[in-house]
Amino acid sequence: MRAHRVPDLHDVQGKGRYRAAGLDPALLLDLGFALYAGARLPEVRLIHQGTGEGAQVWVTRENGSAATAATGEEVWQYGPGFLWEEIEQTWWEYETEGRPDTEQFGLTVTDRGQQVWLRDPREIVRPGRT
Repeated sequence: MRAHRVPDLHDVQGKGRYRAAGLDPALLLDLGFALYAGARLPEVRLIHQGTGEGAQVWVTRENGSAATAATGEEVWQYGPGFLWEEIEQTWWEYETEGRPDTEQFGLTVTDRGQQVWLRDPREIVRPGRT
């Protein structure tokens, strides 16, 4: 449960890099996207909370990268890399796939590991760059 706590970014506010949001974070609350993103970005955690205007999301990676975005506001990124760009890229891939719902995903588990697939067990959702 600790992994799903809202990160405390108060001590780093203003020390990050900001940019305009190219994507409304409320779109990321789709469960199908959560499955897709979990497979594509296995070391990334996305935590969210609803707001009166939409949603606020916090994205973190084990290497110290983080980003926060809220509907109608800019994105703040922290640490190495550009984590929000990876989230947006993953969203557009998911969009290109037709925004599949949860029923279109499957999971194959063997003694060698597990694989998430989309629509067909041969269509494995592979991890992206990390």
